[in-house]
Amino acid sequence: MLFAASASNSFFPVEHAVLHYRLIGFTVPAHHKVTHYRLEIFEPYNTDSDQGASRKLITKETHSNRIIATVPEFGHNYSWKITYLKKNRVLATTPEYHFSVAANPFSDTNTTRLRIIDSATWYYDLCMFFDNTRSLYNISGEALWYLPVIPGITDSSCGRIRDLKMTKDGTITFMTEKNVHEIDYNGNVLWSGPNDELLSRDTTEQYHHEITKLSNGHYMVIGNKLINEQHVQPAEGKQLPDPSHEHTDETYTPCGTVVEYNSQQQIVWTWNSCDYLHAGDPQTHFNAFYFDEDKNVFYTSYRNISLVVKAAYPSGEVLARYGAAVNGTPWGNGMFYSQHNCSINSNGDLCLFNNNFNMLSTDPKYNDNRVSSVIVFHEPATKTDSLKKLWEFSCDIDTFAPAITSGGGSMYELDSGDYLVCMGLSNRDFIVSNDKKILWNVLTETYSCEWKPLAGYRVCPVRKKDLRKLLFR
Repeated sequence: MLFAASASNSFFPVEHAVLHYRLIGFTVPAHHKVTHYRLEIFEPYNTDSDQGASRKLITKETHSNRIIATVPEFGHNYSWKITYLKKNRVLATTPEYHFSVAANPFSDTNTTRLRIIDSATWYYDLCMFFDNTRSLYNISGEALWYLPVIPGITDSSCGRIRDLKMTKDGTITFMTEKNVHEIDYNGNVLWSGPNDELLSRDTTEQYHHEITKLSNGHYMVIGNKLINEQHVQPAEGKQLPDPSHEHTDETYTPCGTVVEYNSQQQIVWTWNSCDYLHAGDPQTHFNAFYFDEDKNVFYTSYRNISLVVKAAYPSGEVLARYGAAVNGTPWGNGMFYSQHNCSINSNGDLCLFNNNFNMLSTDPKYNDNRVSSVIVFHEPATKTDSLKKLWEFSCDIDTFAPAITSGGGSMYELDSGDYLVCMGLSNRDFIVSNDKKILWNVLTETYSCEWKPLAGYRVCPVRKKDLRKLLFR
């Protein structure tokens, strides 16, 4: 035999497995005599007259004992087997294994859809995590995977899911309204935030907006730290005292904070915005951060005051302020409004989703003529330089969705200055090329008597080269 009974745990999916995904990594034990592995997937017939009969759906041959294949539907039963080949000679065939793919409660096409306005002209192998449907889609708008119900973590009592994305390790991170988590593709929980009040001094840690796993295995996440309002004062770079729960007559304000945890859930570093802006909530509430591990600098993005702050890691020293004037003269005042999802692209330039929504206007119609955009900036090299706009694309694409969004939004670089863009509340997602051509354009919609817009938050890419790490880690 080419495979022994003791190696049965190397077979996946295991007999009678129930999966929450159609995109599957099939695995059998490898053998040095084999040149090819042939995967066959069947759909068993369910009629009495055809009991035990199977209909072949998929046949794939590869040089690897790990084979990626997508079965047609959620909510169906399947079976599979592998034939070991040496050139054209059959060496062995596995038994037929059975598994099922559960029904999809979050991205069922009867209730939720990606309506494609412009089909992909490139990136045909791209997959994307959508926050609003807790799902992974292919470029054709078909759901491949959904975040399973994990009691106490992803069940309905935990609220909405945000920042669902793949890490460099092939795992998946996300946040709920209660905590932050890391899971594998099969839904096994690998890490969760401590949620022990050590940061916020409140009943929960108040995590929000974003979590990122670093190359060293640590986790950075946005939270809030409660500061006694009498201590919020002009910035002098001093540490502010923590509040005490015993003094119930005092008033506290939440200050946006970046916290870094190690794998043992211990705090190893924090940066508190009130130490440098000292304006209190909502001024020090930020909705995004980006850590440039190569240059040891990090960026925090303040939607409510249209400000981006660049600081050194780990000292926390503020190096630059871009946008609105708060406690210091910034570079690029008025170049963006209510921005989201700051990042650095492959050229080292600053990227923002510019909501361009003026939150200070008392007249809602003031924003009717404004348009959101995605912008790339070149940062000043010296204090005498200024922030320079290198590239901008207007989100006024067509009439199927609003061209401006007051909340949410993201942009992720793909290849050579092409960007995957989520417009957040505007329910539009698209890919734009470096020369400003639309390569893909979809609307997320939900059905309730009729199809209606389904607001999003972020959309995060998964490239074909990353799939094996995601499925076989």
